[in-house]
Amino acid sequence: MSLRTVEETREWFEVTGQTVTQWARDNGFAASVVYALLSRRTLGRRGKAHRAAVALRLKPDISPFDRPSEGRRRTTAVDRPQEVAP
Repeated sequence: MSLRTVEETREWFEVTGQTVTQWARDNGFAASVVYALLSRRTLGRRGKAHRAAVALRLKPDISPFDRPSEGRRRTTAVDRPQEVAP
C-alpha cells in the first residue's frame, strides 16, 4: 500500500464520491480531524490525527517495534529493585 499526498487524497474523495464526513464516521474519526489533515492545519503527529493520517495513507503505519531506538531508557522508582531490610 503506497502513501498518498494530501492532494491525491482530496482527489480520491472526489473520484469515489465519498464525503469526508462519511469516511470519517465509517472509520471512527471526527470529521474535523480529517478536515484539519486535508487543509494541513495539523500534521497528524500524535493521537487521533495521527491515526486518521495513517488510515488515509498520508503517513506510514510504523509499529512501536519498528521505531528507531530513542537512546537509553530512563528508570523510575518502579523499575528500581527494592531494598530488603536485614
